[in-house]
Amino acid sequence: MAAALMLAGCSSSPDATPAAAPPPPASAPASSSTPTARPTATATSTSAFCLDLSTFQVGVVAFRGDVGAAIEGQPLDFKELRRKAALIADIGAEMQPSAPPDIAEEFRTVLKAIETSASRLKTGAKARDVVDPVYGEQNRSAFDAVDTYDCGAADG
Repeated sequence: MAAALMLAGCSSSPDATPAAAPPPPASAPASSSTPTARPTATATSTSAFCLDLSTFQVGVVAFRGDVGAAIEGQPLDFKELRRKAALIADIGAEMQPSAPPDIAEEFRTVLKAIETSASRLKTGAKARDVVDPVYGEQNRSAFDAVDTYDCGAADG
């Protein structure tokens, strides 16, 4: 949200600058700072985080769906869930350094929850031990935030 506010501030600044720019020659530096602000927004949408976000979101939904089967008493495929968790972790590791500040904490929470859930995929484990990290109340808002996050919204 802070990024969106900063972008809104930057985008209103160029609109105001052209009206004031023609009379004073000092407007040239202001207009040269305008292009710097727009590539920053574009750089955000082309960051590793934003480029891989939809893939990450789909992976998380698939993992949660498979883990959710345990809620209904269905057996879990430990090997497949570990594979999915490893893929999510690999993608997440690439994304994490470029995560926008407004979602970074929630993103880390989701990664940690999936890691915790996958680490509990052991014979004799209780379904609750595997399910709680990804469906429990303490992480629900982080999963919701990551699931609905849209990098393009910050550009508009």
